[in-house]
Amino acid sequence: MNLKNKNIYYSIAEAKAKFSKAIDESRENNVIITKNGKPVSVIIDFDKFEKIVNFLENVWELYLLEIGDPSKFKDLNINDLFSDND
Repeated sequence: MNLKNKNIYYSIAEAKAKFSKAIDESRENNVIITKNGKPVSVIIDFDKFEKIVNFLENVWELYLLEIGDPSKFKDLNINDLFSDND
């Protein structure tokens, strides 16, 4: 898997108008959706998504093994990576 794929940018309006094309392009490229010129979302191939999630879960498990006592970090949660709170 090549993480340095070409980035393709679509405004929300373009993405709506060319949704099938954007989905097709997401198989080989990073499709970034912008709102007012700023990146807000990414369309990625489902297989790539699964690989990313599996990788994060594995890294999280290794992290917990490394710290020894996970109770010290009870407030940390892998799901926080996907939350809307910044």
